[in-house]
Amino acid sequence: MTHSYPLYQAIRAQCFCCQALQSFTFTSATDQVVCAMCLHHLGDDKAERRDAEHVQLWLAQYADLQEVHRRGVEKANLDAAEAAATILTLTGQLDELRGLVAGRFDRTVSGDIRGLLENDLVRRAERRGMLALRQLDWAMAVIWRLGMLHHDDLAHPGSCVCGRPVTACAEGRALDPQRQAVRDWEKKNLALLAAAKRHGLPDDHHRVAGAGA
Repeated sequence: MTHSYPLYQAIRAQCFCCQALQSFTFTSATDQVVCAMCLHHLGDDKAERRDAEHVQLWLAQYADLQEVHRRGVEKANLDAAEAAATILTLTGQLDELRGLVAGRFDRTVSGDIRGLLENDLVRRAERRGMLALRQLDWAMAVIWRLGMLHHDDLAHPGSCVCGRPVTACAEGRALDPQRQAVRDWEKKNLALLAAAKRHGLPDDHHRVAGAGA
């Protein structure tokens, strides 16, 4: 199977096995688009190990994205505080100049400076927030899909819907600590869908598929 990625340069591409963005340097159009971690997953007899390791990878990436989002929020708050201090300083300087220039002209300049600073900072904070939100939505959608494949089978108590006993389902046990977070995320995004707003639900979610039908 060939690929269309550029050769002899470091790029980020989606691994065909774990579906995560990984680093690659291709030397041939026939190189496998499979990351180093997944090379030992090839082969039908390794499916169980592959699935368990993928769950661990996706959960680790989700935790990393949560940390990136937290740092982004902290940075945005710090930028806002610094902007407020800058605006306060500039406003004080302009107040001192009011004794030397016409009042109307001074008020116009003060308003322009304040508006430019506030608009720029708001735009940057919004861009960072939207990027972090998209990354979180992607991670939660992956975990949601895994949850659909591994959860208690109500028709067969003690069994997972994948067919294994709940106690023997490594994927289900790995997902258990995140299930409430996924339910909260799904509820929030269902409300956004109902309000016809941007949401992070995957296309194969039954509500999304039903809305597009």
